[in-house]
Amino acid sequence: MECPKPAKVSGSQLDEIKSLEEKLGVVLVAYDRVPSYKKLSADSLSKIQSLEKDTGSVLVAYES
Repeated sequence: MECPKPAKVSGSQLDEIKSLEEKLGVVLVAYDRVPSYKKLSADSLSKIQSLEKDTGSVLVAYES
């Protein structure tokens, strides 16, 4: 699977994004396309959450 690529935005679109970042106090990242999230069973989700705790990372499951 390929990771999503940053979106190509115009200067005015970038200005809008930066303005919203400031208003919300967040960092926004624009991607071209993001694959669909995978619907997980409770068991699969538990395994992923356990691995997140072990690695100190955030894992996201996408459809392959």
